[in-house]
Amino acid sequence: MNSPAQPNRSEQMEIDASAKWPVLVLFGSAVVWLILGGALQLIAAIQLHTPSFLADCEWFTHGRVAPAAQNALVYGWGFNSALGFGLWLMARLSFASLRHGGWLIVAAKFWNLGVLLGVAGIMTGASTSFELLEMPRFVTLLLLGSYGLMGAWLVTTFTLRNTENTYASQWYLFGAVFSFPWLYTLAQVMLFTAPVRGTLQAVVDAWYVSGLYGLGFVPVALAAAYYFLPKILGRPVANYYLAPTAFWWLFFATAFTGGSRLIGGPVPAWLATTGAVANFFLIVPVVIIALNLFGTLRGAATGSVTVRFIRWSLFAFLAASLLNFALSLRGFAITAQFTLITALRDWLLLYGCFSTAMFGAAYFIVPRLTGHAWRSSALITAHLGATALGLLLITATLGWAGWEQGRMLNHAATSFTDITKALTPWFTAYSVGLMLLTIGHLAFFVNFFWSLGARCPVTGDATPAVFRAPPAMEVPSA
Repeated sequence: MNSPAQPNRSEQMEIDASAKWPVLVLFGSAVVWLILGGALQLIAAIQLHTPSFLADCEWFTHGRVAPAAQNALVYGWGFNSALGFGLWLMARLSFASLRHGGWLIVAAKFWNLGVLLGVAGIMTGASTSFELLEMPRFVTLLLLGSYGLMGAWLVTTFTLRNTENTYASQWYLFGAVFSFPWLYTLAQVMLFTAPVRGTLQAVVDAWYVSGLYGLGFVPVALAAAYYFLPKILGRPVANYYLAPTAFWWLFFATAFTGGSRLIGGPVPAWLATTGAVANFFLIVPVVIIALNLFGTLRGAATGSVTVRFIRWSLFAFLAASLLNFALSLRGFAITAQFTLITALRDWLLLYGCFSTAMFGAAYFIVPRLTGHAWRSSALITAHLGATALGLLLITATLGWAGWEQGRMLNHAATSFTDITKALTPWFTAYSVGLMLLTIGHLAFFVNFFWSLGARCPVTGDATPAVFRAPPAMEVPSA
């Protein structure tokens, strides 16, 4: 039960054929948004140390381009890749084909239209003041409706499954699929439709952001890890009997962690304390997940590019979890809260944990949908290398700069001008890190669309031989 069963090859091909165009449309849209969002993020980072950069264009002022970049990456890259991966994986584990895939493509187009209108609205000055809810309200129903259609297809595929088995990956997918509409609808109602007043607005927004990362993106990354590691390495998940405990504990505790983002802020003390306590309750599922997944990786050959990206995802998950625990300690939060360190935690969750897992998933899934191997092993090498270097550089930069920023903020005699000057070299290093990631994104973009017309047959784990695990560790093609 802790290593997914295998349908026969003809069934696999039939399932992949049914999922081909909906999943490729979602992945293709995600890759485009990754390029656009990454470019906007790089522009925003450059403006931190070179304020005159694009300063004459009001669309590209920092107050607009920074939230536009974040929304493009979260709702464009994040949701498209998560839904593409989720639909494919649910079909595979349910041994059921995706039916009426044309409607999924229509829903995906409406979703991307909503994101495009929302990001354009932010850049033209029609945004709100709430993090990750900046898009104008007129796109709300469009996003919810298109998401609901795609989510319903995922659930329907599970109900039509041709097996009685369920797996950890399916649990986490279901948790993520149902979390977003609940979080998004309540946040929209409490902030816009029937708005709460005063500091409660900050509480609602903090609860939404915490839930979106912790209940939306992290579970999708874990679903990928629980599926690909046993499949590619050919071994069961270590200590799998603990996985249900981790799943339920993770979702229950994460729902209450939002208040910890406001430690030291003008909110009732019990709200921040509840969030901090909930964060420490997460120690148990984090330890179990580490035992499951790092235990599966222990001693295994990791030649597969998918496994390499998943491994980076797991390291980022642990780093973000440790940072989250530290930020829940008031002694640490006195210095680190409301600095670049909190931005580092969110970046580790969205990019370090989630995005790297989706890169690994794409390298496994796309060749099985197209029937062709990836076109360029050099571009895969460039993507993996640039991602690894960018992750390390940005983590070190934001961590050190955030601590220096917090230390200086706690000295009343230090002016904001002095703090900005002191952080300028770190902002420059941060821009270099984002440039490295952008190089990786471009390599991924070119390889993805180039490979759609490739003529190389799929072999092994559908990645170039230099990245494949030794034959003894491979699972028959799936």
